[in-house]
Amino acid sequence: MTDVDREPAEPIGPPLAWRIGVAVLFAALFGWFEFSAASNLIALPPLYSAQGYAEYIPWTTLVLGVLLPPVLYLAALLLGRGRMLSGRVVVFAAGLAATTATALTLYVLA
Repeated sequence: MTDVDREPAEPIGPPLAWRIGVAVLFAALFGWFEFSAASNLIALPPLYSAQGYAEYIPWTTLVLGVLLPPVLYLAALLLGRGRMLSGRVVVFAAGLAATTATALTLYVLA
């Protein structure tokens, strides 16, 4: 064996800082939808009750609006593992698009 064979191979894939940076950036974007859904869950029931429409509070859509952004972020995070950085960005962007679509759909249903 030569000295070249004994040297460790360089790690394949993007640096850890880039992977964490992409995850944090998309966490902030997903967090915006989570914040919006949580504020709706907090503010909408008292508003409906004050207007006399307490029986029409859309609990299902409010709860789904809070639950879906972290679930979709986690799914994108897990599906992006082991991919190149550009592939991770595409998976996160698809998850963000799905979050946006569900948020708008729940907004229309509420």
